[in-house]
Amino acid sequence: MPQFRTVSRRFLRRVLSTLPVLLAALGLAFAVPMHAQAPAAPAPGTDVIVFTNGDQLTGKFLRETSGSVIFHSDVAGDITVTWDKIKSIKTGQQFAVIQQGQHVTRKTADADIALGSVQVEDNQVKVTQGTGGATKDIPVKDAQYVIDKDTYTKELRGNPGIFSGWTGGLTAGATLIEATQNSRNFTGSAALVRAIPSVTWLDPRDRTLVDFTAAYGSVTQPGTTGTKTNIIHGDAEHDWFFSPRFYFLVDASFDHNYSQGLSLQQSYGGGIGYTVIKDKKQQLDVKFDVHYERQQYFITPNVFPIPALTPSKNLIGMDFGDTYMLKLPHGLVFNEGAVITPAFNQTNAWSAEATAGLLFPVYKNFGFTIGTLDDFLNDPAAGSKKNSFQFTAGVTYTLK
Repeated sequence: MPQFRTVSRRFLRRVLSTLPVLLAALGLAFAVPMHAQAPAAPAPGTDVIVFTNGDQLTGKFLRETSGSVIFHSDVAGDITVTWDKIKSIKTGQQFAVIQQGQHVTRKTADADIALGSVQVEDNQVKVTQGTGGATKDIPVKDAQYVIDKDTYTKELRGNPGIFSGWTGGLTAGATLIEATQNSRNFTGSAALVRAIPSVTWLDPRDRTLVDFTAAYGSVTQPGTTGTKTNIIHGDAEHDWFFSPRFYFLVDASFDHNYSQGLSLQQSYGGGIGYTVIKDKKQQLDVKFDVHYERQQYFITPNVFPIPALTPSKNLIGMDFGDTYMLKLPHGLVFNEGAVITPAFNQTNAWSAEATAGLLFPVYKNFGFTIGTLDDFLNDPAAGSKKNSFQFTAGVTYTLK
């Protein structure tokens, strides 16, 4: 028994001697998870926007246009908010601030632009120009555009390549029917625009437009003669602006219409255009050109008695028309175009064309489009109708 008590006392002394170490280790074990769960400070370079109601978001300050601030948050995505809802913006980026009434062109010196690091507070955009430079305070109501430095330099000083800057949409649709009659219908279109520069705070310099539409259909039935439709239209235009609204243009167009006996209609011309309306929601252009046009025909199919081949025509004429775009609520976009083409040397060989389309956004870059194309030839191939109308519907992918 005395020996047992001696061993017990030794064991107790060892336990007591190690108790502070055990308690320290236990405290460290609890402290580490608690520290890991503490909110992390914003990462360097992260922008912070504070709203007047006290809420705040971290992310990236993208730009401001005419009082609307675009801020990207990983949680909320891109948000748009007006200056009166913002208490402050803290950012480590550099921006160019273009003030109300300030006209910026490629000849504008960088020294004439408020360019540097930016902070927003007390209804002022504070621009610090250069290292240790003076701070320029601009009232938010006078800051018409706030653009990040890279975009400012690229748009004002850069020369983009031919494959950059394209916007527009690609549309495709199809209908297949298997019954007593077998029917196939395919439609496709592309409407592309390349504007240089691509921003509204600079005057336009040049613009390229490319349009293409195609519709093919066939109906067959055993023991009968099948019918088909094949309508193709394409055009291209390039504009050179000599003022913010006036521009010179060159254009070309190509048409094939099986239903009207038109093998190929091609025209090449040049003229002028004017932007009548241009704002955030809509744009209207009117255009005029003088061109050479050639129409080539084949014998219209399925016409009895079989008509004679209509001779080709070489025409000197003009185009007068318009293009119109309107942004509607909920992301809908309406487009319209019309052109009348009289001929000077054969007055009965005039033609006209009208298009209209409505884009419904669905998911991200995808949408649904309905459209119409109406072609009129006053002097078509023998046996053909003067008018050709098509309605199309399909899925659209928007290029941004």
